[in-house]
Amino acid sequence: MKYLKLALLALVAVFTTTSCMDDDWKDPNSETSPYGNNSIQETNVMSIAELKNTYGPKQKDEINDTVRIADGTQIKGIVTGNDIEGNIYSQISIQDDSDKPGIIISVAQGGLSGQLQIGQEVLINVGGLYYGTYRSQPQLGVAYHDSSKDQNYPSRISRADWQNRFKVIGKPDASKIKVQVFSTNPDASKGELNVADLLDADVAYKYAGCLVTLKGVEFAMGDGKTTLAPEDEGKTLGYGVTRYFKGYDKTNKQIGIRTSCYAEFAANLVPQGVVDVTGVLSCYKSSAKYNHTVQLALRRFSDIKASESK
Repeated sequence: MKYLKLALLALVAVFTTTSCMDDDWKDPNSETSPYGNNSIQETNVMSIAELKNTYGPKQKDEINDTVRIADGTQIKGIVTGNDIEGNIYSQISIQDDSDKPGIIISVAQGGLSGQLQIGQEVLINVGGLYYGTYRSQPQLGVAYHDSSKDQNYPSRISRADWQNRFKVIGKPDASKIKVQVFSTNPDASKGELNVADLLDADVAYKYAGCLVTLKGVEFAMGDGKTTLAPEDEGKTLGYGVTRYFKGYDKTNKQIGIRTSCYAEFAANLVPQGVVDVTGVLSCYKSSAKYNHTVQLALRRFSDIKASESK
């Protein structure tokens, strides 16, 4: 009887341990995400294009401004940019899966790539947030007033608020992302535009917040010596450095990539030769009297590839 009781106790312990292990592993093996708010239901989804048309000021004319989004408004899209290699900081970008309109969302949280991978569909409650521009770049966030400059612009959503606002849908699928291609030798049959088209403010701001690829470009400072974002250069520029492309590195005609001094690849050399570059497009200007500057934010260094252009 003594040995029988011991055997029964051991058996109960095994089942208990197995049950606990199963509970611990439920989230990774199910459709329920351990992040965000799984109770959110689709009730009033507005496409990103509709959101921008409804709330967006004329970005090329407004430098810093905000407008409150109506309560109950939701948007849904595919994650196109995150902080996977530390370059896109405290932001994600999402894009309509049916079209290309995209938007940048400002969030006061690191490690977003661990929760929202590239290609992840997400439903977001944006009611009560603010759509607006920071240095003419459209984005979503909370209202912030800079009293020293008497300016309003969208700032970072708190971590707690953000976690309550989004719901992960299904599994990541990067193939759903539709990338707009701008080429130095565009193929119109494939819907490609010319890189030079980005000098037109209407075109540039239309694709602001979208994932784009520039084909057949070459860096002006690809000399085999210059790095992407040395800290000593970036400390007077908000700890970010822009490297422009040949032919687009002059005042009033600027297109390039902007790299954080804290990105994992900040110390990498500026690539040489003709390349294809993919990144989240943004447009900036400090005053309405200046032309816009087009910048791409790489998600990872592998977003730069040897050009496939002939």
